[in-house]
Amino acid sequence: MKNLDIKKLSFEFKDKLKINHDIKKKNWFNIGGKAKLFFKAENLNELKNFIKKIKDKEKIFVLGAGSNTLFTDGVYDGAVIKLSKNFNNISKLSNEIIIAGS
Repeated sequence: MKNLDIKKLSFEFKDKLKINHDIKKKNWFNIGGKAKLFFKAENLNELKNFIKKIKDKEKIFVLGAGSNTLFTDGVYDGAVIKLSKNFNNISKLSNEIIIAGS
């Protein structure tokens, strides 16, 4: 994987991105360690932009509500992306296409 400029990434995404963030409270079991990167996406544009920046540079784990997720006590060496409630939707684009959030 290529090197990622975390300082530059942090400046660009400001308070949406946390470095070495505790993810214990992000699952229903309240267990686990930290994530190297933790990003909370509020909308599809933010999500696309963040993924474009880290693509091929970090492992990615997308987190929904955390109900069926267990984290190790160590550090997840990658990016955990938390989707906001704005991704909880469903719409019919046409008779053949349905768009569903998570």
